[in-house]
Amino acid sequence: MLSPYRVLDLTDERGHLAGKILGDLGADVVKLEPTGGDPLRRKGPFLGGEPGAERSLRWLAGNTSKRGTVVDLTEAPGRERLLSLVADADALLESATPGALDALGVGWEALRQVNPGLVYCAITAFGSTGPYARFEAGDLAVVAMGGNASMTGDADGPPTRCSMPTSFYHAAPTAALGTAMALYARARTGRGQFVDVSMQECQLGSLLSGAAQYALTGRLPTRSGGHMGRTREIWPAKDGQVSFGLRGGLARIPNLIATVDYMKECGMAPQWLRDFDWTHYSPITVDDETLARIEAAFAAFFASRTMGELYDEALKRRILLAPCNDARSIAEQVQLRSRALFREIGYPHLDARIEHPDFFAKASRSKIGIRSRAPRLGEHDDTPWARPRERNATKRVEALDDGAAQTRACFDGLKVLELGAGAAGPVATGYFAEHGAHVIRIESAARPDFLRMLHITAQNRDEPDILERAPMFVLLNPNKDSLTLNMKEPGAVDLVKQLAAWADVVSENFAPGVMAKWGLDTETLRALNPRLVVVSGCLFGQTGPQRSYPGFGGQGSAIAGFNHLTGRPDGAAHGPYATITDSLAPRYVATAIVGALLERDRSGEGQVIDVSQIETGVYSLSEIVVRYSANKEIEARRGNRAEFAAPHGVYPCRGDDSWIAIAVHDDPGWRRLVQAMGAPDWTHAEHDLTSGRLADSEAIDAGIAAWTRGFDAHALMQTLQAEGVEACAVQTYADLQDDPQLAHREHWVELEHPHLGPLRFERSGLRLGDSPGAITRPGPVLGEHNREILAGILGLGEAEIEALVEAGVVA
Repeated sequence: MLSPYRVLDLTDERGHLAGKILGDLGADVVKLEPTGGDPLRRKGPFLGGEPGAERSLRWLAGNTSKRGTVVDLTEAPGRERLLSLVADADALLESATPGALDALGVGWEALRQVNPGLVYCAITAFGSTGPYARFEAGDLAVVAMGGNASMTGDADGPPTRCSMPTSFYHAAPTAALGTAMALYARARTGRGQFVDVSMQECQLGSLLSGAAQYALTGRLPTRSGGHMGRTREIWPAKDGQVSFGLRGGLARIPNLIATVDYMKECGMAPQWLRDFDWTHYSPITVDDETLARIEAAFAAFFASRTMGELYDEALKRRILLAPCNDARSIAEQVQLRSRALFREIGYPHLDARIEHPDFFAKASRSKIGIRSRAPRLGEHDDTPWARPRERNATKRVEALDDGAAQTRACFDGLKVLELGAGAAGPVATGYFAEHGAHVIRIESAARPDFLRMLHITAQNRDEPDILERAPMFVLLNPNKDSLTLNMKEPGAVDLVKQLAAWADVVSENFAPGVMAKWGLDTETLRALNPRLVVVSGCLFGQTGPQRSYPGFGGQGSAIAGFNHLTGRPDGAAHGPYATITDSLAPRYVATAIVGALLERDRSGEGQVIDVSQIETGVYSLSEIVVRYSANKEIEARRGNRAEFAAPHGVYPCRGDDSWIAIAVHDDPGWRRLVQAMGAPDWTHAEHDLTSGRLADSEAIDAGIAAWTRGFDAHALMQTLQAEGVEACAVQTYADLQDDPQLAHREHWVELEHPHLGPLRFERSGLRLGDSPGAITRPGPVLGEHNREILAGILGLGEAEIEALVEAGVVA
C-alpha cells in the first residue's frame, strides 16, 4: 500500500511501533540511530540471556520492516546527513521532548524548508505545545494522566497499569494513521504538514467515552478489579482465569441462557437458576442479593473446569467466554495459527529463528506484513540513499492560495458507508468523520445498535425516546448521518447497494457471514464499484475455524493477552479498564483504509481488508510473543512495577483516593528524586544503582509512599517535574474535565443534543497542522437523515420515499 513512500524513524521506544506499522504496509522505513545505537538495544531481556546491542528482544520485536543507519545529531556532520535524507523522504517520525530537535536546527520548521512536501509526525506525552508539553512522562505517567489508571485495579489497592506499555500501543498506531492521513492530504494539495500526536489524548480514547459520560451524569465511577461496573468480568478457572460478562442487554441474554444450560448438563445449575427469567435481567437494576447469588453459582462452575474446557464449550454453544491467555497460550491459539499470524524470522548473525506476529490486517491486493528482520546497528550505513521521487501535484499547489490549502479537511469529499454495531466500528470511522468525510451509518429501528440499549432497563424500556438517550452511542458517533433500514427487506438491500456504488469506503464489523446473507458480500460490492475499499473489523477475522466466535471486546482483551498482564502479581487478572481491543483495533482499521486509498490513487482499484480485533492486540503485544519464542519466557503481571526500572509505582497523596505515579528510569533520575524528597534517612548508597533499587523495591516504595501522603497530587506533580522527576497525578474522570493541557489542545467540544442536552465530545489524539479536523454535530438520532440521503444522494422522490416507509423498508 505504501511502497512509494520513504519514512525516517527518529523515535524512541514510544514510537517504534509506528514505524513498524508503516513498514508492514510497504513503506521504506529507515531507522535513524545515534552513535552506540537506540537506547532500547541496551535494555533486556536479551536473546539467551546474553546482553548485546543486537540481542535485545524488545528491539527485535519493535523494529522489523525497517532498514537502519547511524545519524549522530549531536554533531554537525550528522545533522547535515539528516538534512540530505530528509530531502528525499516523504515522512519523518520523532518522539523527542518538544523543542529538542528545534534546538539542534533539525526541527519541523527547519526540515520543511529542505522539503516542503515532508510529513513530520511528533509523538509526545502531552502534545507539542501547552502547559504540560515538556513534562517527563513514560507509559506509567501517561496512563495515569489519561484516566485509565484511575479505573484499573482493585478497589482496595492503588490504580494500576498493564505490565506492557499500552500508552505506546495506542499512540504509535495513531501516529501511523496521522502520517498516512497527511500523505493522503499531500496527494491532493502537494503540501507536507505537521502531525501532532498526544499520548495522553490517545489514552482518553481507551476510555471509550467514559470521561465524556461523566461530564453528562456527574457520577464518578471507581476501580472494581475484575468487575465491570457492578458485575464480575474475570473469574477463576481450575488452571487460570476466564473472561465472562454478567452484563445484560439483548445481545447477551442468549449467552447467559446458554451458560445456564451448560451448567445444568454438568449438574451444577441449581433449580432457582434454571428458573431465572433472564429476559428481564439488567445489571443496572438487579438487587445486590440476587446478583451475589448469581455470581456465586457461576463462580463455582467456572472454578470446576479448565480454561480449555470452558473455551471449547463456549465455541460450540456460542457463549461469550474466553481464557485470559498468556504468551504460550497466544502462540498456540488455534484460530491465530490457522490465519498464519505468526511468522518465523531468521537472524543469521545471532544464529536464531524467532516467531513474530506478522501482520495486523489482510488485504486482497496489497501485502501487509513483515518485510525484513530488525536491522543491525549501522547495517545500511553505506546504502546510497538518494532516489528519484515523484513530486506531488505542484501545479495544484500553485492553483491553491495559502488559505485554501490550510483549511481544507483531510477527507473532504470522501464518502464512507458504515454498517455494524458496538464501539470498534464507530471509533474507526470516527477518524474520517472528524476530518471531513461524509459518513453514513446504516441502522435499524427494529434491531438497534446495542450501544443504543445499554442504558435500557425494565423500568424505562417503553419510554418513547429511550433509544435516543444512549450517551455512549451519541458520544462515539459525532459528525455522522443515520439511515434506518430493515435489512430483512430486499428493497433495503437494494438501497445499500446503491450507496455502495456512491461510496469510497464500506466499513463493517458484523460477524462473518452476515453481510453475505444479505447479498452484500465483498464480491458483489466490488462488482458494483471496483474503486470501493471494503473493510471488515470483527473480533477474529473473516477466516479460520473460530471466526464465528461471538465475543465482544472483553473477550478480545482476554484472548489477546491484556488481562493476564494487568493486576498485582499475587492477585487476579483484570483490565486494563474498558475493553482495550475496542480502542486499539480502530486505529489499525483506519490506517489500513487510508493505505488502501493511497494505493487506489495509483492503481485506480479498491480492495478488501480483513482486520481481526484480537490480532491487532497480539500484534501490539509482539514483544511477549518474541520473548516466548526466543527464550520460552512468559511475561507476567507486575502491578505497577517495571522489569528494569525502580522505583516505578503509584503512591498515595492527600485526599480521598488521590495518587501520584512516579517512575525513575536511570541513576541520575534517582538522585533528583532523593534531592526533591530532602534526602531521607531510609535511602542509602546501594540505591544509587538500578540493581540496588530493584533489589530493595519494597522498602523504597514504602518510603516514597510515606512521603507522598502529605501532598496534593497535582501540586506534587508540578514540584517533581520542576526537579526533572517523572511524576504525574493519577487523574480521575473529574480531573480530566479541568485538565489545562486538554483545554489547551481543545480536546473537549461542547454540543447540544436534542434528547440528552449539552454534551462534551472528545477529539482524537492527533492534530493535522494544515488539514484540521472538527466535531460539529452530535451523534445522530435514529433515521435523522433518511430523507436527506434517499432524496439528496439516491435521487428518490417524495412518493418513492413514502412507499419505502409504508412497505417497512425504511424503518
